[in-house]
Amino acid sequence: MAKSRFKKITGWLHLWIGLATGIIVVIVSLTGCIYVFNEEIFDRVHHDIVYVQETGTAKPLSELLLTAQKAVGSKKELSNVKISADNKSYVFSGFKVNKRDKINLWYFSQFEYQDDVYVNQYSGKVLGIIDFRYEFFNVVEQLHRQLLLVKPVGSVVVGTCILLFLLMLISGFILWLPKNYKQLKKSITIKWNARWKRLNYDLHNSLGFYVLPIAMFIAITGLVWSFKWWETGIYKLLGDKGKTGFARALPIINTNDSTLNKIDLIHYDMLRKLKGDWSEIGIGIPTKTNKVSTSFVSIESNRDGWRGVSYYFYDGRTGRLIDVLPHAKKTLGMKWRNSNLPLHTGRIYGWGTQILAFVAALICASLPISGFLIWWGKRNKKKPIKV
Repeated sequence: MAKSRFKKITGWLHLWIGLATGIIVVIVSLTGCIYVFNEEIFDRVHHDIVYVQETGTAKPLSELLLTAQKAVGSKKELSNVKISADNKSYVFSGFKVNKRDKINLWYFSQFEYQDDVYVNQYSGKVLGIIDFRYEFFNVVEQLHRQLLLVKPVGSVVVGTCILLFLLMLISGFILWLPKNYKQLKKSITIKWNARWKRLNYDLHNSLGFYVLPIAMFIAITGLVWSFKWWETGIYKLLGDKGKTGFARALPIINTNDSTLNKIDLIHYDMLRKLKGDWSEIGIGIPTKTNKVSTSFVSIESNRDGWRGVSYYFYDGRTGRLIDVLPHAKKTLGMKWRNSNLPLHTGRIYGWGTQILAFVAALICASLPISGFLIWWGKRNKKKPIKV
């Protein structure tokens, strides 16, 4: 009797959580599907500005920065540059958050500008400027993370729905649990030649079971961007204090040379230290408000299963190295945090895990729909005519 009562309560929770959060779960799951292959599709669509022909030695970063700055105008400040393959252009980026009185409920009101400038490092020519606020995959990402609302509102709405989705997955598994082997066989198979109602039920029941561990993993890694307490909790589980390990303070210098953007010194020093062992370099451009150049490198030779990222901290006033945070010396929590996005999207191990994440997200999008159809079918079931 108690077991039957527990199942009834579980079924009630599963149903009403699904009805309450279904639309948002579908939106988040479908946008997640699209975002899995964002880099590959973006590079193909924007081939003319992403790819360049190697025609000699790359020009100094300082020269390319001046060109990129001129292209966006003096009122916009560029804050970082991304360098990847020799046949890909350098990307200079900058953004500015709007004043509070100009920010409304929508995501697009948050930034005064958010530009990416693509520059051919060999010719020095600006290939294109993308207003990142309205770039397709950024819009998809912001819809996925915060429903195109401002972060304090949208991320909480999405995070709450995903927390409830986790509860729905657990309750669904409890309801799925078979009583015997015969029922187990039915619960893990789909009768493709059955009538629509039975087929829909099998799709909801069986696919929900198969996708359960991956869906829970995706939800757990995704909640990091919605709730600070969730992120802190994972750090603590991994025996780490949090993000403080990524920060560095400027040393006091005895010099009159306070000129910023010793970017060439920083760039050449990183290349010298890396000795070709890198797939991507990101260099923070020192500014008057941020004199520390926090730069990173994705290590090509890393084989420990995590995303291999090392950090280099430079004094933007002198171009001198302040500190290094090698990937090998990072704490477990730091390695996890640097890997959370590729873990979430499936990009961590290439095409295989990306396809797995894509299929899992697609199934997650189908579950609220198939569940709603089951409920609707039962609700509108014709009652037998009494004679």
